[in-house]
Amino acid sequence: MTAKRKEPAPKPSGKAEPAPNAEPTPARVLRIKAATPGESRAESLARATVDGTLPLTLVGSAFARGIAGEDVSLTGLHARMAEASHAAAAGDLAGLERMLSGQAQVLNTMFCELARRAAMNMGTHLEATETYLRLALKAQSQSRATVQTLVEAKQPRAVAFVKQANIAQQQQVNNGAPASHAHARESAIPANELSRLEAPNEWSALEAGTQAAPARGNPAMEALGEVHRPEDA
Repeated sequence: MTAKRKEPAPKPSGKAEPAPNAEPTPARVLRIKAATPGESRAESLARATVDGTLPLTLVGSAFARGIAGEDVSLTGLHARMAEASHAAAAGDLAGLERMLSGQAQVLNTMFCELARRAAMNMGTHLEATETYLRLALKAQSQSRATVQTLVEAKQPRAVAFVKQANIAQQQQVNNGAPASHAHARESAIPANELSRLEAPNEWSALEAGTQAAPARGNPAMEALGEVHRPEDA
């Protein structure tokens, strides 16, 4: 009889295999508090999605895993984001100021490290030096912009409303009418009426040596005849 060969028992691994239908850990469960007693779960999710706290919580949790691990509570993170957004809406910018201050310090640290690496490669690896210097200056620029934003949040700029004065000597206003229509209306006026509008007297052009016609409204001012004219000296 041949004895059966025994298979070696599998060595236990360091990581526990999750069960097929395992429940999620409490840290990965998001619980949203209802705004009103009669608000349903669907309405709570819709409200949290529209105000932006729910998407930001999920995105922030995905990026925070590399820093804090899997123990970041979704419920706690969502509650903290909602609290910070409500405080900012009410005018309390203390949380945002702390965030901007920390970001400026981190960016300054990045600038120092990138500048140090550029100095180490200077003279031997010009491409690496140029790359590190470009990244260092970008970090420095972002740090400066963050500090400027923080200063403007603490000390807002004064806005001055200045009324503009119109000092033009000559100004033409078309009142929305096209130029072609204006010329068409001008050309529709008869020539005699144009002369009356342009000249200070009743008629603008008189032939030399002719006698002007008397005005109809004042017959006493008619021209003198030949009998009543004075003799030439």
